[in-house]
Order: sequence, then C-alpha cells, then structure tokens
Amino acid sequence: MKTALPKLQKKIRELSKLSYKAITELSKCKSCGTCVIYCPLNIRKFNDEGKAITIITESYCGGCSVCYHRCPNKAIRLVPFRNIQ
Repeated sequence: MKTALPKLQKKIRELSKLSYKAITELSKCKSCGTCVIYCPLNIRKFNDEGKAITIITESYCGGCSVCYHRCPNKAIRLVPFRNIQ
C-alpha cells in the first residue's frame, strides 16, 4: 500500500501537465460550420475545400472542447499533448 500512493501521485502530476488540442477529421466533416461558430478563440475557419479546420496553428487551441462537444458529426478529436510550461 505504501508504494501505491506515490505511484498515483506521480501519475496525477504527469496528467496535470497534459493539455489538449482539437483536430478535425476531414473525412467526417460535413462543413456545417458549428465548430467555427462556437470556437471561443476564433481559430477555426473553413479551408479551400469548405472543411472546417483549425486554421491558426493548433498550439493556439486552448483545448476547451467546445467544438468537440458541439460537432454534430463527431468530426473533431481532442488529442493530448504535453504542456511545455
């Protein structure tokens, strides 16, 4: 039991350093614009093919998950990445 708690604490510290970015799966995107409308950072736009994508570098994505939860076609994935702070 003594070793379980430190391992759990270490895992919690590791997970707290993770953040997320939203990635559009273009094959599922129906170009409805929902993610573009609801992105609070206004970084989602339509590309030349009319698909909604993160047009500004994904590092600006705050990982708030609004677009993920609003997308009616489940075309957005939240991908974890390490926060380098």
